[in-house]
Amino acid sequence: MKQLYILLLALLTGTSASAQTELTTSEAKSLYKTVSKKRQSVHDPSVVYEPNSKRYYIFGSHRAQAYTTDLQNWTWFTSPWKVGNNNNASNENAFVTPKVTKVKKGGVEVDLPAFNAKEWTARTDASYDINGNMWAPDVIWNPVMQKWCQYLSVNGDKWHSSIILLTSDNIEGPYEYQAPVVISGFDNGSHSFKDTDVELVLGTMSTLPTRYNSPWASTTKASMPNNIDPCVFYDEEGKLWMAYGSWSGGIFILELDEETGLRDYDVTYSVASGDPYFGKRIAGGYYVSGEGAYIEYIGGYYYLFMSYGFLDQKGGYEMRVFRSKKPDGPYTDGGTRSAVFPSYSLNYGPNATARGEKLMGPYSHWGYMSLGERSQGHNSVIAAPDDRTYLIYHTRFCNDNKDDNEGHQVRVHQLFQNKNGWLVASPFEYNGETITNTDIATKQPFTTDEIAGTYQLLVHKIPNNHSNLEQVEPVTVSLNADGTITGSKTGTWSIDEGTHYITLTLSNSIYYGVVYEETMDYTNMHAVAITAVSNGGVSVWAYKLHPKYELAYQVKTQKLPVSNNKNIKQNVDLYGSMPLYGDHTTLEWTSSNPAVINNYGKYYPLGLAEDTEVTLTARLNCGNYFWQEAYVVKALSEANAKNSNTTWADGMLAHYDFDDAELANKLNPSEKALLKQSGTTVAPTVDDTEQLRNGNTVHLNFGTNGKESYVAIPNPLKGKDLASGATISFFVKRTDENLWDALFGMENNNQRLYMTGNLYVGFNNGSGNYVDINHPETVKTGKLTPGKWDMVTITFSRTVNSSSGGITIYVNGNKTTDKYKESLNGKEATTKQGFDYNLILDLMASSDELWLGKGSFWGSADVRLDDVMVYDRVLNLLDVMALQQMTDRSNIDGKTDGIAIVENEKRSMDNGQWTDLQGRRVEKPAHGLYIRNGKKILVR
Repeated sequence: MKQLYILLLALLTGTSASAQTELTTSEAKSLYKTVSKKRQSVHDPSVVYEPNSKRYYIFGSHRAQAYTTDLQNWTWFTSPWKVGNNNNASNENAFVTPKVTKVKKGGVEVDLPAFNAKEWTARTDASYDINGNMWAPDVIWNPVMQKWCQYLSVNGDKWHSSIILLTSDNIEGPYEYQAPVVISGFDNGSHSFKDTDVELVLGTMSTLPTRYNSPWASTTKASMPNNIDPCVFYDEEGKLWMAYGSWSGGIFILELDEETGLRDYDVTYSVASGDPYFGKRIAGGYYVSGEGAYIEYIGGYYYLFMSYGFLDQKGGYEMRVFRSKKPDGPYTDGGTRSAVFPSYSLNYGPNATARGEKLMGPYSHWGYMSLGERSQGHNSVIAAPDDRTYLIYHTRFCNDNKDDNEGHQVRVHQLFQNKNGWLVASPFEYNGETITNTDIATKQPFTTDEIAGTYQLLVHKIPNNHSNLEQVEPVTVSLNADGTITGSKTGTWSIDEGTHYITLTLSNSIYYGVVYEETMDYTNMHAVAITAVSNGGVSVWAYKLHPKYELAYQVKTQKLPVSNNKNIKQNVDLYGSMPLYGDHTTLEWTSSNPAVINNYGKYYPLGLAEDTEVTLTARLNCGNYFWQEAYVVKALSEANAKNSNTTWADGMLAHYDFDDAELANKLNPSEKALLKQSGTTVAPTVDDTEQLRNGNTVHLNFGTNGKESYVAIPNPLKGKDLASGATISFFVKRTDENLWDALFGMENNNQRLYMTGNLYVGFNNGSGNYVDINHPETVKTGKLTPGKWDMVTITFSRTVNSSSGGITIYVNGNKTTDKYKESLNGKEATTKQGFDYNLILDLMASSDELWLGKGSFWGSADVRLDDVMVYDRVLNLLDVMALQQMTDRSNIDGKTDGIAIVENEKRSMDNGQWTDLQGRRVEKPAHGLYIRNGKKILVR
């Protein structure tokens, strides 16, 4: 009831029910700017926060490292190795001699083998190069040791890998090798378990248990891990853990000793839970893909992040998420599926199993991105001190489907928990947003009306044909104020009052997520953004521009059709030349003198005795914001605007308005049109149901395969020499099915001229001379809008040498095609070389009839026609505009011109005072447009 009262009050008082805020041009320009960032390429980035410098550091494979203070711009740095007194040791020497020689087990110090990590990997491979095998380090501050601890994978072939600990007093190094944490690839031969800490864990053995026998990994057994990709973290009780591993046996977890940062040798593991040496298996197994494990505690859960697939462009790399209440699992997804596989299963690609929440997949054409992303993965996560959670990963790019571009960069997205405690990633990079985890659960950012609107939607489906570089594309949907979703996908939506939580139902799947205000990538434009995930693990993103920023973008990028002091001597396309971005901005133009230039840019030169100033005001509206600017232009007088001494009426031989019962030519009543049909097609009908035309119109019925519903008009051009060419003009309203079907045509002695519903003009004389303009094979829609009245004018010209004759087509006073150039798509029409345009004029001068709805090879179009006019000369642009002014009884705003026509010699001075369009008294009106007793009168 209150809403109804407000609406009634607005109607009664003339005020707006919701006041708008004006956005000035200068404000708009400051709101829309392009933004660039300082990027770095760090593969497998692992993040850590250094509180003294307030920097976030990332450490990646092959000693790639960078830091940032804003998680947007990164600075490269070098972290050196330390060996003895050498603070800048080489990779070859850095991992040879461990500093730690003893560890505790059962409270007793025991010897730790002097494990040469570099030699272990290279032992049976003379070509081994350490420089490309320092993989995926993880750095953490150990408060007991008072050291920065770097856990580094030293990778080797055939599982001959190890994870070692290096420490430093400074986060940027130098880092010194302390000892191995866990080793893989040991056997009874060249990589003897005797050279490792295996016996320190399992006890003294003469030979290895059979579970370690070759093959080390298989799809038919649970298998052992490759010891790479460490993630070290403290749980909520202060215990130190390390998750690690890859494909083969899956992801394992070990408890570490907080005092040494190495393995806790007092903790034992069973075969049933994983392996006594490698620890507890928490994901994967049976050679199922999965690597780059990362565990972070967020809002009551430990979340396990993994990357499935291979890391290259065609590898299908993608991030999956599981969670648990305990640091060592069990980890499950939203469908309660375990992260541990009981047997081999393909978990990525076009036949991927739905296991684990998929944060995102390959996508393109998103917002202002020039390149989309693919192969996102090997991420880290940080629940930061600023009450925000950040996802850091490396990504490759959708570079025009090139499969040889493996360049990569770091990206950061904010992570949120939905109301079910599952993580969703922001649709755009982190761009300095201030929203916190607390805000999500305690504040509502928008009303339902503010959320409602048209969105771009991405669905990160789980199956993906990575080998063919498949990428998802955004689709358009509308979130309506009544809670429905329409468009490319349908469903419902709702927001939990007092929170950021939003629920979407799309195609019978329910997605739980958050809605908030986010800055879009590469600009400072703000969007209403939505990110959500289903229990099946499918993530969706959506956005619409925030109204203020959508308006700013429009103002900043607009192409105005007018400017101050511009001379106007033809129609101005006020709307079409100023395309709108997005789906929520509207444009309104108003004229201070619509009798000279109306609100739609229609220019009325006839009767305009002097150049006249007109103020054209543009107003852009978007939501509760608007922008407005006024431009003073000069409408040229009729004399200054004319290009010739002729008027629009000169040379007119026929005018059929179909308003009288005999369907007679207004200029020669003895000539009458006939309604005809061929085949089984229904003959045309004439009626006055088209109110905008202010009189009768003729309706042609659709016909195919040469069956035609048509009007036969005695050809007024027959017998004329047509030295000045010819013009045919008419108003037409077509439907969508009329691309190939005839609007008009002529025929004589196997020669045929015709125009079809998409402005395709064809001529063929049957002897190899032809012309095709706007051929439907290349032009599918033409310039005619289905369901709207358009004025079509086509001129045919010839010259003495026939080399520069041609055809020009106008729609609503605007030129669309000139001679044989096909301007709708910039290509030349199909035209026989050296075509003689005199042939067309000769046909027009010899045909007995002009047909409406007949003449093409296909059939008649389903159209309405009105005001068909024929000239024995070529009309110029001003003539065409004036002709439209005189005969357009359906102005764009739906109002009739109300123009009466009198002959010059019959004008009367006794029936009222004559004035020009500016209201100035005229004693003896000549030809042109005048006003008498408040009505427009055309004197000719």
